Amino acid sequence: MEILDITPSLYSTIIANPTQTFNSSAFSNLNASKCDKIHYLVFKDSKYRLGITLGVRNNILISPFSASFGGFEAVYRDIKIHQIDQAITKLIEWAKENNYEGIKLISPPSFYNPNFDAKITNCLYRAGFETKNIELNYNFEISNLNENYLTSIWYNARKNLKKALSFPFDFIKLDNEEGKRAYDVIAINRSERGFPLRLSYEQLKETESVIPIDYFLVEDEKNPIAAAIVYHLSHKVVRVVYWGDLPEFSDYKTMNFLSYKIFEYYIKLGISFIDIGHSTVESVPNNGLCEFKESIGCSLGLLYEYYKKLN
Repeated sequence: MEILDITPSLYSTIIANPTQTFNSSAFSNLNASKCDKIHYLVFKDSKYRLGITLGVRNNILISPFSASFGGFEAVYRDIKIHQIDQAITKLIEWAKENNYEGIKLISPPSFYNPNFDAKITNCLYRAGFETKNIELNYNFEISNLNENYLTSIWYNARKNLKKALSFPFDFIKLDNEEGKRAYDVIAINRSERGFPLRLSYEQLKETESVIPIDYFLVEDEKNPIAAAIVYHLSHKVVRVVYWGDLPEFSDYKTMNFLSYKIFEYYIKLGISFIDIGHSTVESVPNNGLCEFKESIGCSLGLLYEYYKKLN
């Protein structure tokens, strides 16, 4: 097995269909200013087997350097465990030769690619990577939106959804040119709750050049009261990047209305999973967010942060 540090364009031909778009060379290129340098690495024996894009920050190799998760991508679905082992060994050797101090990796939640995720987890553990954080990540499996949905969710969520549906709210899929209407609602929500809004609207529109984005709005008599911004990360998974309501409308259970309407929208598109995102920071849970996501029928997964100290 050899390791090759190649150009972004060549990387995009080898890793042509990444499991999720955060691992594409186009997304890495777009966010190149967020790290000191990017390495586009591929691993090859008789043929190309794996790839990974790594940003450099404080002399540490990081994947992702500009998203919630990144990690390795397999060129073929039938990647063998021993091939992953060899690639990780080569990465560690290469990183030491280039005097990097460590390697930090965060893989996607397992539902993106469960078999590959299990192999990577095992291989990284045996290669001496330590687990630094374990984040709780939530997803909604679209097949659960069926005739049993209301009876399967928590009692409070069922009661809140029935209340929300009794109001004459409008759920609107915005044209992308109108996306700022959704962004402005979320900005107010984040400001009122004291949470950071990491992406400016301009940065969001730049991201739209490499990731399809959907913008949603909930209106009450033409007045915006809740919104969501959703990334299409693969043909079967979308990820809610931001959502929220105006605080003065929370008693109307607008988030229960918004989440339910988003589920309804994506089941019609044939999406399999809605990634609702993690609700922990450095492994510490936001209990309110965790309970809301569980109450509406989301399943839990884990985002592992792995680290290998080299020097």
